[in-house]
Amino acid sequence: MSTLSQRLRLFEAVIPLLTAAVLLLGSVILYPVKFYWPLGIGALVAVLIAYRAGFSARALSQAAWDGMKATFIALSILLLVGALIGVWMAAGTVPTLVYYGLLFASPRFLVPVAFLLAVAVSMMLGTSVGTLSTLGVAIMGVAQGVGLPLPLVAGALVSGALVGDRTSPLSGSLNLNVAMTGTSLRNMMSRLWQTGAPAVAITLLLYGLVGVGTTPSDTGADGALLQSLASSVVISPWMLLPPLLVLGLSFFRVKVKWALGVGVVAGILLAVLVGGQEIRQPVLAALYGHVADTADPSLNRILSGGGLFPMVHQIILILVAGAFSGVMEATGMMAMVLEGLVRGVTKPLTMVLATMGISTAVAGIASNQALAIIIPGRMLRGSYERLGLSPELLSRTLADSGTLTAVLIPWNVMSMLSAAALGVPSVQFIPYTWLAMVLPAISIWTAYREERRSAPAVVGSGSSVLGLEKGD
Repeated sequence: MSTLSQRLRLFEAVIPLLTAAVLLLGSVILYPVKFYWPLGIGALVAVLIAYRAGFSARALSQAAWDGMKATFIALSILLLVGALIGVWMAAGTVPTLVYYGLLFASPRFLVPVAFLLAVAVSMMLGTSVGTLSTLGVAIMGVAQGVGLPLPLVAGALVSGALVGDRTSPLSGSLNLNVAMTGTSLRNMMSRLWQTGAPAVAITLLLYGLVGVGTTPSDTGADGALLQSLASSVVISPWMLLPPLLVLGLSFFRVKVKWALGVGVVAGILLAVLVGGQEIRQPVLAALYGHVADTADPSLNRILSGGGLFPMVHQIILILVAGAFSGVMEATGMMAMVLEGLVRGVTKPLTMVLATMGISTAVAGIASNQALAIIIPGRMLRGSYERLGLSPELLSRTLADSGTLTAVLIPWNVMSMLSAAALGVPSVQFIPYTWLAMVLPAISIWTAYREERRSAPAVVGSGSSVLGLEKGD
């Protein structure tokens, strides 16, 4: 950091970010390319600038490698999700979930029900990945079976799953937030629901209005699909064991990757013991994905997918984003940009807006939900103290921005994990992930109202600002 401070100006540290941002925007609007190309070019620009500033090639290589190593946990989860979906498709777990879902679910209310169920399960588990890999798989199968718009249903599921990521006491994201901002979990819960409760209510209303008004493409599809499932695939209550194991292990705070691994192994065993398959069939499905071969084309579409190898582009993207983030952080360029953004901020509401923007930007640059909490949470604590703002406000602002908005960035790991679990490209479900749009707006409005109420307070004096006592 000191080397760069002496040799570089702020605009030079911004160049890699602007390069990546412009190229990413161009790849979305003008000329579609895989997202790892724009990020890779941004990383190369960062390396060249840092090398010119005096960093050695060895140090920069180590920084890129460290950044990639930081993504290995996310990569392992992504690969396990792919294997899990493939095995569950082949074993009969997904067909069984779809079968029972069609028996009890009403297509007319499926969208708001999907949102509410995802909220409930994610609050119990504290993980959006576990929620989408179990409940989400079943509901997406039902939605496809009755002809509902899959991006809409996927958006409702992702929105509901984000509630647990943000608010559940079991959530790794929330506990990371608390650690980085110096708050306490007990104090944070009421702060989180202050903006979270109205956001959930408004989002549920939106999904209810749109969902009830959405007509399935084939109102008789559910009955025909039930018959096709029963005649073509092994339907057994035993097939519900893998998702129940994943849910149970997640509830007892077993790490997500281990819970998903148990789900994969359980699926393979059921495929052999209950489904009568040779072990090579579910294993190949884990590696390459399952391709259903029944007499019903619509059923084949529902029961095909998953696998490790189909995720090669997502793997490359995560590694490239990790390398870019590693270089930006290790060389100090990321810190220079963040400090430059908040250096002149003097008003509480402006600091809230800056925090939201920074957290979302880090989620885009680093392609990582956790770094969208760690970097601004660690670096902005001093700025909040300078303005007399409480750490609880910083914590709530991060929970209402980067924790959620990460899923709105197609190349972010959170977005890719959601797409892998639900079988819908992120660019398709993002427009329907309404909680991630409603909650930041409510958070800004709440901060505005709190600033208006506390206008007589002297900023920087340690008094109550935005309705939050410093050190509360």
